[in-house]
Amino acid sequence: MNVLAFDVGGTSIKYGLVADTLEIISKDKFPTPENEEKLIDLFSKIIEDNLSDISKVSVGMPGYVNVANNKYLYGAHLRYDIDFSKLSKFSEYEFYLDNDANVAAYCEYFLNYKNKYSNLIMLTFGTGVGGGIISEDKLLRGKGNAGEIGHMLTSNDREVEGVNGKKGSFESSVAASVWTKKCLELTKENQDSELAKIFAIKNVGSVLFDNTLSLTKSETAARDEIIQNISNGLLSLFEIFDNEAFVLGGSMSSEPYDLIELIQSDIKNRYKFPSRNFPEIFIASEGEDSGIIGAAILALNE
Repeated sequence: MNVLAFDVGGTSIKYGLVADTLEIISKDKFPTPENEEKLIDLFSKIIEDNLSDISKVSVGMPGYVNVANNKYLYGAHLRYDIDFSKLSKFSEYEFYLDNDANVAAYCEYFLNYKNKYSNLIMLTFGTGVGGGIISEDKLLRGKGNAGEIGHMLTSNDREVEGVNGKKGSFESSVAASVWTKKCLELTKENQDSELAKIFAIKNVGSVLFDNTLSLTKSETAARDEIIQNISNGLLSLFEIFDNEAFVLGGSMSSEPYDLIELIQSDIKNRYKFPSRNFPEIFIASEGEDSGIIGAAILALNE
């Protein structure tokens, strides 16, 4: 039987009807409602419209969840709590709930790396930085919400406050939104640079990592600072989890340019691993559907 899977974000929600073969039968998206009541009403309508075709409903949420009680607690990008047991006809289907980066990590692992690695960490770069940790072939949840990588305190810049309220958090210095903000600042400084011209067309911060561009001195410095901050975060995670691979995803995964090559080069130049190999780094392959597919995989395999 099919799974109705939801990938909830702070600004939009994607959902799809997913077969047990993981084929997306149909999908759509809509703006994220402004409060719990409106979200529950909207979800309930979608569920009722698909009830005859589903046996499971699975939801990925952008923040902290209480799986045992079917509740979303809080997230920096969606700041109201949600009791999913209020959903229409709740007893007529199996319900699954997890963090959105967790289900995205599980999707990438299950589809691409299950038979190759047992320990993998995924980071999703968007407005913030999400994380999902696969340890010995299982999602690492701790008491329920392990993997909030973006909330690590890593930056020396105590003036930079992340959306979670923590100054110096990892996401405050490396999120994709930071890349875009930096490109905007650089464009104002020099509107005739190659970066400014391509950014005006693409409007994505990842163009900063395009090695074919001739960057100015200030552009190079800005790029290198971001790369070093990402590298430092990956190195810290490696030292803690001794993982075999990193997967980088989020909104930038469709146009990562030379991000991986820049990270690998920076780590090689600044660090030595005489007795170990630093994990391989990959770009997520499932794109914007990873949340939907991951939520479905979670429901089908747990």
